[in-house]
Amino acid sequence: MRRSRLFFSFLLFVCFLMCATLPVSDAHAAAPQGDLISVEAEGFAPIGNGGKNAAREAAKRSAQRDALEKAMGVYVEGITQVQNYEVVKDKVFSQTTGIVKDFDVIREWEDKDGVFYISALCKVSAAALDGVLGPAAIDALGNPRIMVLIDEKIGETYPFISTTEGELLKVFEKAGYQLADPSQSDALKNIDLDAARRSSDPELLREIARTFRAEVLISGKAYGSSFTRQKISGVDIYGVRSTVQLRAVLSNSAYMLGSDAIEEKTKGISEEDGAIKGFQAAAPKAGKSLVHKVAYALISGSAGGIPGRTVNVKIMDISFKDGKVLEDLLQGVDGVTAVYHRTYRNKTVEFDVVSDKTSDELAFLLSEHGVDVQDVTSATVEGQHADS
Repeated sequence: MRRSRLFFSFLLFVCFLMCATLPVSDAHAAAPQGDLISVEAEGFAPIGNGGKNAAREAAKRSAQRDALEKAMGVYVEGITQVQNYEVVKDKVFSQTTGIVKDFDVIREWEDKDGVFYISALCKVSAAALDGVLGPAAIDALGNPRIMVLIDEKIGETYPFISTTEGELLKVFEKAGYQLADPSQSDALKNIDLDAARRSSDPELLREIARTFRAEVLISGKAYGSSFTRQKISGVDIYGVRSTVQLRAVLSNSAYMLGSDAIEEKTKGISEEDGAIKGFQAAAPKAGKSLVHKVAYALISGSAGGIPGRTVNVKIMDISFKDGKVLEDLLQGVDGVTAVYHRTYRNKTVEFDVVSDKTSDELAFLLSEHGVDVQDVTSATVEGQHADS
């Protein structure tokens, strides 16, 4: 977000110089104005049986799409060059309501071929665009799984539960990322997560992330310590300085996706109370910064990408043993990089399959191995075990 705002300021300066030297008609280039991005857009539609009114509405929708595309180019530097731009663009365009705030028609006309045109000055909400663009990018990437491991320390002690990790998980979950689940007992064998956090050994942390089949690792330090102490109305009040330092890397290659550091000064009735308040304030700020840095770095292709897309597979009326057989089968399929066993409950097994296969291809494979496939979407396959 900070980078985008700096980029906005630079563009505004450039546009100011352009406006001083170019004709008025050339000065309607995309330019940010506070939380709004101002662009000149054009749309068109054929005049068919619905007449000119229907064509005008269709042309308006076309112009809104044009405005969004230009605004996206301003909002994220070089987004028109990203690998999955068309997929992301389509997902953003499906949610235009509330993103294009103003639509002021400059001109309407029709040509000799019966096509109706609209030219308009539009203002696009940067905040609304950000809220749609990030999740759209994440979805286009195949919903990469995130693991968060933070070395948190208050004074000279380590808390039993990490406030920073909890706050970060909330941010990434709300943004639409899938999260690695450290409660999976099979993966926890011979792994001391607390010792790993405190070691700050990047290779060890990445190995743990890979063990949990997490493609992205968020790691770092959170530490708080008191710097003042005063008595107010007979109660000791501690002034505490808390810092959260984060970095996001690909677990398979250590490629840096983004980093951030936030410091907060808070007060509490104890050093621990003040530090927790500081972590609760700093972690969401740093997390929100990383949420989109990770998505944009991955989707641009500069990070080498995530090896495959994620398809959620749910099979009902299946025994645990048969579910394990299917899991092993999927693990051995050429092109499958990971199978994450999410749950087995009420005779229903659920996997996340990361591969270069489409959901249709996985559905066909499962149908050949005892599964009656009942529902398939671009990201899910559901069915019933045929032998039940």
